[in-house]
Amino acid sequence: MIIKDVSAAELEVMIKIWEANRPTTIKDVWQAIGETKWTYQTVQTFVNRLHMKGFIEMVGKRVRSFEYVPCVTRAEYIALTKGHLFNGEPGASVSDLVRAFYANGNVTDRDIDDIAAWLGEVR
Repeated sequence: MIIKDVSAAELEVMIKIWEANRPTTIKDVWQAIGETKWTYQTVQTFVNRLHMKGFIEMVGKRVRSFEYVPCVTRAEYIALTKGHLFNGEPGASVSDLVRAFYANGNVTDRDIDDIAAWLGEVR
């Protein structure tokens, strides 16, 4: 189980890895973020940290670059680190949190009914 959290910058990199939906390289992530935001070496540092923390793993090599995939889904991450939902970190939403709770078996039929009723009230 992952117990270490990620920084806001590492989360931004993690989001790009999730969005890739395939094994991805550091260069892929760097280009997806925007090559002018951070240097390649900075993105490489964030990827290495995510790997050391167990959030991603190396699965292959493309030319001279390693390919990475997530070890945890976005919903699982949010379920493990619920605090990001409330402190303004990017990449977390209420719907992702509810999905994560549901996927982990923490939402009952009554919870679903209550949420549906409440959503009907606020619309």
